[in-house]
Amino acid sequence: MRVRFLAIAVCFVMVASLVSLAGAEEAKHEFIGSKKCSMCHKKSGIAESWKATAHATAWDKLTAEQQKDEALKPFYTTGTDAKGNLLTGIQCEACHGAGSAYKSKKVMVDKEAAIAKGLLMPDAKTCAKCHNEKAPTDALKATVKDFNFEKMVVKGSHMMPSKTKEVEKKK
Repeated sequence: MRVRFLAIAVCFVMVASLVSLAGAEEAKHEFIGSKKCSMCHKKSGIAESWKATAHATAWDKLTAEQQKDEALKPFYTTGTDAKGNLLTGIQCEACHGAGSAYKSKKVMVDKEAAIAKGLLMPDAKTCAKCHNEKAPTDALKATVKDFNFEKMVVKGSHMMPSKTKEVEKKK
């Protein structure tokens, strides 16, 4: 009886440990907002070039009534930060993933490390999460018909990193 109890206790501890380890590996990435992203990406010109896009001002283009519509929020905001503040517009993390784990310079200098910590490298599928036939507004649906990722990424996101390096060399 004693051996049986001990075996059950050992199994319980092992299962509890595995559950605990699995939870520890699932890091919760939280949004930090474009202001924090721009602290590092300002000098390169990326932050400023993003501010000039329709994504940056998407929320501002909605009427006050539309801003109250919960169905539109996933298409015109990034989400909320850890404090529950609504991140309006399509900010950096809407395409690049929540940045809490990869935001430090130590991580960002190593692309693979940043990706391992949650950095996403956007592609056409990323854009299609909003620009699709199920989009709630005509403005988003209209872009689906003639959507060309290579053309749209240049005018819809921000200055690309290869161009960024040229800007930094000129300074």
